Amino acid sequence: MKKRLVFIFIAAASTAFGIILFQVYWVYNSYKTGERNFKNTATNALVRSIETYQLQQNELPTSLKYKVPTLTFFRRTIPNRDAIALDSSKVLKRFNAEFLTVAIDKNNLQVVKAMVARLLSQQLHKPLNLDTLTHVFKGELKKENINIPFKLVILRNQLKIPPGEIAAVVNFYKSPVVVKAEVNSNSLLLAQNVMPALVSLVLILLSAGSLFYMGVVIKRQMQLDGIKNDFINNITHELRTPITILKSSNEAMAQFGAAADPEKLERYLKINTAVLDKLESNVDRVLEITGYEQGVKPANLQSVNLCLLITRVIERFNLYDSTIKLQYDIQSDHLVTDAFIIDTILSNLIDNAIKYGGAEVEIRIDVTALANGWQLQVADTGPGISAAHLPYIFDKFYRIQSGDLHDVKGYGLGLSYVKQLVNTLAGTIAVASKLNKGTTFTIQFPLNG
Repeated sequence: MKKRLVFIFIAAASTAFGIILFQVYWVYNSYKTGERNFKNTATNALVRSIETYQLQQNELPTSLKYKVPTLTFFRRTIPNRDAIALDSSKVLKRFNAEFLTVAIDKNNLQVVKAMVARLLSQQLHKPLNLDTLTHVFKGELKKENINIPFKLVILRNQLKIPPGEIAAVVNFYKSPVVVKAEVNSNSLLLAQNVMPALVSLVLILLSAGSLFYMGVVIKRQMQLDGIKNDFINNITHELRTPITILKSSNEAMAQFGAAADPEKLERYLKINTAVLDKLESNVDRVLEITGYEQGVKPANLQSVNLCLLITRVIERFNLYDSTIKLQYDIQSDHLVTDAFIIDTILSNLIDNAIKYGGAEVEIRIDVTALANGWQLQVADTGPGISAAHLPYIFDKFYRIQSGDLHDVKGYGLGLSYVKQLVNTLAGTIAVASKLNKGTTFTIQFPLNG
């Protein structure tokens, strides 16, 4: 059972860990993809800004503004393929010269304008105005819904665009230069990825929380499995003792003539009756716990002389030579409650204190009035309970000792039974304990409970 639970937990942990790794990788990959897309978008915007700047800074031919835009080219044709010197005046006379006008398709007009503006910039060598280009670039970024601070710088001694940078080559001078945009895009990228990151974070937390909860459940299941085994071992020992007593008694009466001796017969019958009564009491306790848990057995509320009831319970335990003190601080001796339940609760708590603390244990019972009810407190000077066991002492079948080796016999039903009885009267029970100092149970009941 334990191996199977451990295997299930390892499999679930591996799955959850894989989901967490995938989510982390997905968020990282999403961030990097967004970063690449941003750089590509910003670079394209910078290229468009340069083209727009060139168009603004250079006067294009008037023919490009016609209804049917045209460009006129001057063409010279060399009649043969002989190697010649172009600066030879004799050879130039041999050239055929003509003007060629070409109509421009309006679909390609912007491309042609940009090309002409670029050629004019290369020929005129106008200086680059970064302020104007910055203004144009800002407008292009705004079209892409990008509004972040940036700075344009010129890399004069560099002809190649640095990898991973937002930059473009500009032929404004005799030697081309690179214009680079210095942009801190982290805030923009984080804003774009905040929702995917939050979703991933929620999934990671859910996976981790589910894994933690599963671990708690598996651990609790293993504890319950151990408690079940302990209970089976304990109840086996507890049942074996009365069976042995009954068997020995019957053998004595059958084989050793005890049946013919009325005195011996009466003694053995009393022993058998006491053993059977104890077995019946334990069976009834289990049935009563089930009845109270299922609500089949309701509380029998009636006026009870509480002080007298507690005094009689104490008198039953005086046979153990334990010191039991009562402090009763309620004006009226009579309260509306269930006499059987109060008797059972008090008897169980005193019995536990004596069983675990021995004959020398001191027990103090305090009964006090509350604003809306009354309080029963049972304190002892016994060995106490460690903090690790306190959360579980009211669990059914739970016993502090492990295995079937323990000094105090029992089924582990006492405190579970007490708590169920307290719940039946709509009360609350709390416990405080320190090792080697003692244990205090505090029970509070409503006025009619």
